[in-house]
Amino acid sequence: MFTEKKVAVPKKEAAQAKDSGIGGHGLDDIDALPEQPVETAATVPTKEEPHTKPSPSTPHDDDHGLLLLYNPKEKNPMKRGGWTAGDPVPYAALSKVFAVIEDESSRLIIQDTLADFFRSVIELTPSDLVSCIYLCVCTELAPAYDNVQIGIGDAILIKSIGEATGTTPKFVKDLYQKQGDLGKVAQASRSKQSTLMTFQTKPKPLAVAHVYNDMVKIAKMSGNNSQASKCSIIKSLLVRCDKLSDEAKYVIRGLQGKLRIGLAGQSILMSLTQAFMHPKEQGDKALQAEALKHVKRAFSEFPNYEVLASSLLTVFTRENDQKGVFASQFVELAEFCHLTAGTPVSPMLARPTKSYAMVLDRFQAMPFTCEYKYDGERAQIHILPNGDIRIFSRNFENSTERFPDVKLSIANAAAKANVTSCIVDAEVVAVDKTTNQRLPFQVLSTRPRKNVVVSEIKVAVCIYAFDLLFLNGKSFLKEPLQARREALKGMFQVTPGSFEFATSLDVANTKDDDMESTVEIVRNFLEEAVAGNCEGLMVKTLSTEATYEPANRSHKWLKLKKDYLDGIGDSTDLVPVGAFYGRGKRTGVYGAYLLACYDPETEMYQCITKLGTGLSDEVLGLFFNQLKDCTIDRPRNDYAINDLIKPDVWFEPTQVWEILGADLSISPKYTAAIGLVSKDKGISLRFPRYIRLRDDKTPVQATSAAQIADLYNAQGLNTTNDKDEFDDDDAL
Repeated sequence: MFTEKKVAVPKKEAAQAKDSGIGGHGLDDIDALPEQPVETAATVPTKEEPHTKPSPSTPHDDDHGLLLLYNPKEKNPMKRGGWTAGDPVPYAALSKVFAVIEDESSRLIIQDTLADFFRSVIELTPSDLVSCIYLCVCTELAPAYDNVQIGIGDAILIKSIGEATGTTPKFVKDLYQKQGDLGKVAQASRSKQSTLMTFQTKPKPLAVAHVYNDMVKIAKMSGNNSQASKCSIIKSLLVRCDKLSDEAKYVIRGLQGKLRIGLAGQSILMSLTQAFMHPKEQGDKALQAEALKHVKRAFSEFPNYEVLASSLLTVFTRENDQKGVFASQFVELAEFCHLTAGTPVSPMLARPTKSYAMVLDRFQAMPFTCEYKYDGERAQIHILPNGDIRIFSRNFENSTERFPDVKLSIANAAAKANVTSCIVDAEVVAVDKTTNQRLPFQVLSTRPRKNVVVSEIKVAVCIYAFDLLFLNGKSFLKEPLQARREALKGMFQVTPGSFEFATSLDVANTKDDDMESTVEIVRNFLEEAVAGNCEGLMVKTLSTEATYEPANRSHKWLKLKKDYLDGIGDSTDLVPVGAFYGRGKRTGVYGAYLLACYDPETEMYQCITKLGTGLSDEVLGLFFNQLKDCTIDRPRNDYAINDLIKPDVWFEPTQVWEILGADLSISPKYTAAIGLVSKDKGISLRFPRYIRLRDDKTPVQATSAAQIADLYNAQGLNTTNDKDEFDDDDAL
C-alpha cells in the first residue's frame, strides 16, 4: 500500500523512466555521442600540482585494481580491501560507499556499511577522517556556526559539466530536465568522454581530502570573478573522476549540497561510534547505546565534527591494544568536547501539552515554574573571555551581525558584574519602544539578516533571558533550574525594554486537594501571558529532575498554548514536499501543498496532510515564487508516500512551515508515524492552517514522526479517518 521511494539500480531506473513516459533526450542519448578528447586546465602542469609519474604506492588512473578494490559490501575486514596505509583515502572508495547506501533501504545496513568504511579510514589514513565525515554530511563543510555551506547553482554545474566532458551546456541541460538528476547526467557524460593527455600522463585520481578542500574553496568564494573560478575548480574535479566509478555523480551532488542517498546526521554519529568501538563489544546493542549516548552528549555540547573526530582518535590511540574503545571509555570524550563560550550548544526543547491536568500530572509533588512563552526567536548569547559577544540561533546560525543592538544590551546588562564568560539562553522579541508593547514574530522576521547598523534599525528588540548554561568558566548544565535562574538574575541587570528576565510564576508542591486552585492559578497566568502578546506558557521543573539537557526534547519542560488547549496540544513544523496546481482564481500558482514530517530513525520524510484552505492570494504567490525553482521530476528516495497521493509537482525539502491543525487521526492515505500507532496506517493532520515560515529550522529539524505519535496519543482519542479531509479539491 505504501511506497518508500528509493533510488533503484540502473535497470530499474531505465524501466521507471520508460513507464513514466519520459521522452526526448534521456541518458541513452549519451550513447550517440562519439568519445571526444578534451583538453582542460586540469591536464596542464601547474606550480601547485606538477605532473610527475605516480609512485607505485600512489593510486593513479590506470590503477583500477587499487582504486576499485575496496568493497563496501564485504563484511570480512580481511577481504574488504582498501588502499595503502598512509596514502590519501581514494574518493572512489567513498563513492562506492555512497552507491551502496543509495541502493539500500535498511537503516542498520546503511549504518554498518558506513561504520566499516570509517574503520578502514581510522586504520589506514586517520588524518582523512574529518574530510570523509564532512563529505557524508554534505550540506555543511565546517561547523554550522562557521557558515561554510555548499550549494552551487545548476547553471554553473551545467556549464562545468559541458566544458569538462566535451558536450554543450544545452545538451546537458536537456538531459537534466528529462532525467532529473544532474549527478547522473555528469556520470553518464564522463563515462563517454576521454581526456587528451598532456606530457604522456593522466590526471591523478581524486582523493577525499582533495575533493573536500576544493569544495571548501568554492564555498568561500565570492566576488565578480568567483563564478569563473568555481567553474575552473569543478572542471578539474570532473576530469579527475574515474570513469568506471560513480565519482562524477557524487561530486556533482556534493556540490549541490544534497547527496540524495538518505544519510542523515544521526546515522553518521552512530556509524562513527560503531567504527571506534572495541571488536569485543561491537555486537552488543546495550553497549552500543551507552557509547552512542556519550558521543551524542559530546557533540551536543560541542557541535564540531573535527573536534569530535580528533577526540575519538585521541581516546582510541591511548588505549593499550589500540583495537578499539570500550563503551565505558567513551565518557573520556568529555575531556575534549564540553561546553565552551563561543561555541553554540544544542538547545533544550519542550514537549507540548493540551491540558492543565497534563501539566499537574507531570509535575505532581514537584515545585515548578511557569514562564511566559514569547513570540520571538530563540537566541543563545555568548560572552567570551576576551570580551567578544556572539549570538546564535537555535540551529547554530551566527546571528551576531543581525543583532548588533542585542550585543549592546547584553554588554550593558553584564557591565556591573564580574562576568568573564557566559552562555545565556533567551528569546529575542520585537517591541514597540513608544508603547512598550511586544510585537508578533512576523514583525521580527522583516528585520534584515546582514549588515544591520544600529542607527538604522527600524524593528527594535528586547532580550528576555530565561536560563544560564555557563558562567565564568563553569558549566551549569547539571545544576537545577532554580540555581541556574538565581545565578542568571544575580549577574545581569535589567533594562526595561532592552534586557529583561522572562516573567515567571513559581508553584509549590501540588497536593491532590489543591489541584483545583492550582489549575486556576496557572489558567490566570496563561491569560496574562496571552494578554501580553505571548504565545502561552513554558512550564518547567524547578529543583527535581531540573538539569539542562542539550538537544533533548524533555518532559521536564512543557509548553502550554491557549490556542491549542482544545486542539492537538501544539503546532507542527512541516516540510512542503509537493504541490497541486490551483484552479479557478488560483490558476497560475500552486493551490495546495503536500506536507511531511521527518522521521530521523528511518531518515524519511513522511506525508501527513494537504494544506489548501486559509492561504491568502499574497501568500500563495509568495510560496509559488519561492518554490517553483525547487521542483524535481519525481519524489526523492527518502520520501515515504502512498501510491494514491500524486501531486502535480515535487519539491526538494527546503522550507519548514509552522502548521496548526484541529486534530490528528489514523489514516490509510498518509505515512506519518506509520507503525508507531497503527501497524500499517499513518497519521493525518486534519484541517491544517498555515501559521508562519520557520526559517530558524532546517527540514531535518521538522516535527518528527515520534512527536506526531505523541501528539496523537495525547489527544486521548482513537480516531480513524478512512476518508481524508481533503478529497474534495474543488474548493481549491
